[in-house]
Amino acid sequence: KRLNTTTSALMIGAHPDDENTALLAYLARGESARTAYLSLTRGDGGQNIIGSELGESLGVIRTEELIQARKLDGAEQFFGRAYDYGFSKTLAEARSKWDEKIVLCDTVRVIRAFQPTVVISQFSGTPADGHGQHQFSGYIAPLAVTAAADTSQCSDAGPAWTVQKFYQ
Repeated sequence: KRLNTTTSALMIGAHPDDENTALLAYLARGESARTAYLSLTRGDGGQNIIGSELGESLGVIRTEELIQARKLDGAEQFFGRAYDYGFSKTLAEARSKWDEKIVLCDTVRVIRAFQPTVVISQFSGTPADGHGQHQFSGYIAPLAVTAAADTSQCSDAGPAWTVQKFYQ
């Protein structure tokens, strides 16, 4: 069935719990598209109401949760190197804590490696996204799509790739 489509879609979010599993499952299972989710963090700064793990230990649990979710919805899983330092109120705060070039090139590396025809940003990069890490995710996604096609950007992130469509 997958031979009938060449479509591939990459969804970008800030945290492990930002992915839209229904959309990923629909695209992978219903439309036979290659799909993937890029979480800029591993969820280290989140809350944990079912156990005592926090920080890096929680990040390990959230990483495994996403790997297991991908077995169900049929998508692939990627992670960035941004550290989830907990709740942030603004994009400016997130930009002050995360190195934009590193996050940008991590995202470009995934786009170039996965080679999606479509990129879907879970967030818009505006205050409507809620906290600052979500805003940063929405801010960086279109920049990464543009940079992925530009050979002068992130030169150590693989050969350039041009995304056909970008959605928020």
